[in-house]
Amino acid sequence: MFKKYESIDAMVRDLNRISGGYESNSTSNPEWYGSASYDEAVDRIKRGDDELAKKLKGSEKLDIHIPSAGVKKKIVTRVAGFAPHVPNYLAGVPNNMLWCVEKKINKKVLTVIYGCNTWAYESATEIAHVSARVVSCIMSLERKGYRVQLYASNCATSGRKETGFITKLKDAGQHIDVLKMAFPLLSASWNRRFGFRYREMCGWHSVGSSMDGYDLREYLRRNNVTYDVALSFYDAKNIKTVEELEKLFIDKSSKITK
Repeated sequence: MFKKYESIDAMVRDLNRISGGYESNSTSNPEWYGSASYDEAVDRIKRGDDELAKKLKGSEKLDIHIPSAGVKKKIVTRVAGFAPHVPNYLAGVPNNMLWCVEKKINKKVLTVIYGCNTWAYESATEIAHVSARVVSCIMSLERKGYRVQLYASNCATSGRKETGFITKLKDAGQHIDVLKMAFPLLSASWNRRFGFRYREMCGWHSVGSSMDGYDLREYLRRNNVTYDVALSFYDAKNIKTVEELEKLFIDKSSKITK
């Protein structure tokens, strides 16, 4: 079973239709789960998580206050302006004043699906570092005039079975909201509360294993999901710089090497 949720609230409403089983409701080992209970995870993903937001911003020194540009500025000469162009003035050229013109950048929309669920051995620090690199890339692209529509995926396999969902974290017209995005991107609860609950809803009796990048893209393709870039946590982990990620996004490539 595959589902596409247009918001966190829509995802939570659907998952809350069932009471869930032991795996998603367990109150043992809260550090491993990323939350003390399923209800706590719901509260934190809906209202945002200050501590994880600080970790996300600090990991790659994100500047969330820099607005997207959307325009390109160019200095030209003309008859009237804000300052003289001395060479033109001395040469007697009529266009001897400087002026700034703005050209609107065509805002190309990129749909990105990020599989931020990880395997059990990943540390919270590493998850924060890698996910912050992805967010930093998105913010850099948006400052250059791109608009990114971002989904978080949670897809798993168990033997020959596979299931999963994607949830929209950011619409193309919205700016980055680090407070709201931090919990699904950084917390183990994204998989161990919400992923487990989804698989319980599908009738699974095991928690399954997170899909790698290749399997994720093939699974999305079989479910007729369109996107420009789909990458797993491990794809992003293997791409060491924000610049490399930017190139991948701009090239609209979804063919990352296995």
